[in-house]
Amino acid sequence: MTEVHRSLEFFTLSSRTSIVCRLLSVLLLAAAFGCVTDDGRLAFPNRKPLRVGVAPSYPPVIFEENGEILGIEADLAHSIADALGRRAVFSSYRLSELIDALEAGEIDVVMSGLSITPERSKRVRFTAPYMKSGQLALIRSSDLVRLGRKRSIYRRGTRVGYQRGSMGEKFVATKLPLAVSFAFNDVDSGIRSLRAARIDFFVHDAPTIWRLAGDPASRDLHGLYHLLTEEHLAWAVRHDDLKLHTLLDATLSHWKREGRIEPIVNRWIPVRVTVR
Repeated sequence: MTEVHRSLEFFTLSSRTSIVCRLLSVLLLAAAFGCVTDDGRLAFPNRKPLRVGVAPSYPPVIFEENGEILGIEADLAHSIADALGRRAVFSSYRLSELIDALEAGEIDVVMSGLSITPERSKRVRFTAPYMKSGQLALIRSSDLVRLGRKRSIYRRGTRVGYQRGSMGEKFVATKLPLAVSFAFNDVDSGIRSLRAARIDFFVHDAPTIWRLAGDPASRDLHGLYHLLTEEHLAWAVRHDDLKLHTLLDATLSHWKREGRIEPIVNRWIPVRVTVR
């Protein structure tokens, strides 16, 4: 049975969260890093820009249009920088280059729809997750009868595409040993190959498939709305940057309590399709 929802699944704090604990966390942050302004924002003497690393080929999460970085993560980056009394400055990389850039000190934080994994956690310190996602498969609408069943992607010789450095790549490598796999540098290249019938499936993150599902210009494509994986999206900082990690987590925790994340996501993904 297919259901259409107007919101994503968000992590929420228990309604029994102690008000005292909240006040203590704010006071601790203020004492350690800055002061609290009259409107409840934290103000800091260090006004250096917040250098945000992105791989802008993942609409609607993060993408570039007419020279501007847009999407869910872009809105969150501007909001988090404003909350910290700083200005967000974006630096673009390929997805596979983001953690290298973070470790090299070229950026302060990765905000690019990054999934939490044990391998990545060895190299970066993740914040608390802000959204639940997973991998979905995209096919041509004309192949719905032939490839629309849940197990079709696991057949021998199936041609499956994915973006390099993505969780889709890990899924194909570990779960589809019988498939013929094709790597692409970005989502658009993979979708062009799918439309040209050079691959049978394109595996990517759910937000991308949800976006295509709601786009009238993509009626030739069809999403198979069975999550192939379950993933938690979060921001990443260097392991030794405990100050920034604490600030990001505290701000994110406040946003979750106030319900500030869901409207941003709904702006870019107005519908979500799941199958039970």
